[in-house]
Amino acid sequence: MAATARGGGETFDLEMMRHLDPLGAVCTLLTGRPLWGTPPIGLDLPRVEYLRCPHADWLRWDRMRGGWRLRYAEFWWFERRAAAWIRRHADAFDVVQVCELPTLVYALKSAGVRVPVVMRVTAPDVYDPHRALERADAVVASGTSVARLRSGPRPDAHDVPNGVDVARFRADRAESRRRLGLAEDAAVVLYVARFQTVKNHAVLLEAFAEVTKSIPDTILLLAGSGPLQAETRARATALGLGGRVRFLGETPYERMPGVYAAADVKAISSDYESFCFAALEAMASGLPLVVTRTDWVPRLVGDGEGGFVVPVGDARAMADKLLALLRDPDLRSRMGARNAARAKAEHGWTASAKKLLSVYDALTPRPLL
Repeated sequence: MAATARGGGETFDLEMMRHLDPLGAVCTLLTGRPLWGTPPIGLDLPRVEYLRCPHADWLRWDRMRGGWRLRYAEFWWFERRAAAWIRRHADAFDVVQVCELPTLVYALKSAGVRVPVVMRVTAPDVYDPHRALERADAVVASGTSVARLRSGPRPDAHDVPNGVDVARFRADRAESRRRLGLAEDAAVVLYVARFQTVKNHAVLLEAFAEVTKSIPDTILLLAGSGPLQAETRARATALGLGGRVRFLGETPYERMPGVYAAADVKAISSDYESFCFAALEAMASGLPLVVTRTDWVPRLVGDGEGGFVVPVGDARAMADKLLALLRDPDLRSRMGARNAARAKAEHGWTASAKKLLSVYDALTPRPLL
């Protein structure tokens, strides 16, 4: 999906490729592109191979009875084509890394492909009917997924943390607000997430409606796309939020630093997160956060340290903490500075790239490092 959508999984793969390159690794990205037209996301990488496949991003599969089967079929199409491509070109590579896609891992191992296959898991509840996790030559993950994998099918799962390019997320606030048409003194809340059920935009809208009762001029920026975007727009209108909620759509990654810089507070209202890239990006941008209690993200933020943690689905609690931050510039500044320092000290991409390269090195007959 790297050429069709930009989420956490895609960010990891693209950033890891960029940071493996100076370490001497020559990486090729194999990704899907829509059946018609050009990829909606440009990839500024030297080696990219595209396979045409359906990408029904507009389809509300997560709200349809049995809709997951349509989603599974879409991925199955790509996985089968990818397996055939990799078999034809296997001799050109030392390692094949797959971002989840268990059917692809299963197809490669069943075909007897001799190149080691590394499976990266983005969430521990991956649908794995072929037990591909057990067949992969190595499994890498981050966040809460690591412990769950180690206590289950892969005791040898490697912890390769997600990272953030701290230098990238340093845009000018005044210029960023000007570009987005925001007043310099406006109170701005940001949520960066795909419009799908697990991200629970509905509870954030309810919380934001309460915030505007106390601070009427507050703006909510929603960056992202997805099948529930139209429904979220309708919900915002029904709550009377009108122009207070701005839908930024699928925002190119290179513009995201400016989006973060324009905000005062970053909100995360998800029902579940394994490891949230948007949280790291907000931290690197020096923002305080209000997040739901979803295992790993609260560990990044620290309740009362880099922001506040509220119960999942509790709109009232989220509204109270958003108001606490919006009313206290000094508190925002202290929490934001703590987050920026932690992101810089603990979550750089280079360290993760070196760790991933060591996983590859252990699988190959000749040293890669």
